[in-house]
Amino acid sequence: MMPTLASRSIAFRLSTPNDCPHLVLLADMATRRLTSFLWGQAAAPGQSAFEVGRNIIRNDESHFTHFGNWRIAEQNGRIVGALNGYVIPEPSAPAAPTIDVIKPLNELKVMAAGTWYISAAAVYLEYQGKGYGKALIAEAESLAKRVGKDRLTLMVGSFNPRAYSLYRKTGFVEWDRRPFSPFPGSDEPGEWILMVKNMSHIS
Repeated sequence: MMPTLASRSIAFRLSTPNDCPHLVLLADMATRRLTSFLWGQAAAPGQSAFEVGRNIIRNDESHFTHFGNWRIAEQNGRIVGALNGYVIPEPSAPAAPTIDVIKPLNELKVMAAGTWYISAAAVYLEYQGKGYGKALIAEAESLAKRVGKDRLTLMVGSFNPRAYSLYRKTGFVEWDRRPFSPFPGSDEPGEWILMVKNMSHIS
């Protein structure tokens, strides 16, 4: 991947508990409101979905959205976006029953077991279109190689053509699709697309 101006000037660091207010928002941006919908399902009456999300990201070390699984992207000390990712483990038992909106995602994750999975990658609106998304992908490649993985995976909605185009331009190809189950406030019906990038030929 050719370095862009953004990828040369951006700095990545480990996230900290102080970043949680940013991570709550960026996680929801990356999933196009799916994350806050799921948080809302776990909220008590009158409780903010984002309060639930902040508590999970800050305190639940067993959850993939825990701040320890994030990298913060900064330029000149300003947070421009963030990346969440991890190696999808091989399934050790049949999947537990789950709600319809995440069932297709879980099915695709099973296919991607053993890959380094980009769970969330988001850039604040004022920084979009300047190459920062490509910088996030480059950072994911570096993290995957560091743990000996040569395949990157991610999921994107067919209703998000801008993100889909970015992933195609950065070397991802389609692997499989599943129907998208709408939820209150979601995008229009479409499909979840599992994409993969083979890095075995990239030095």
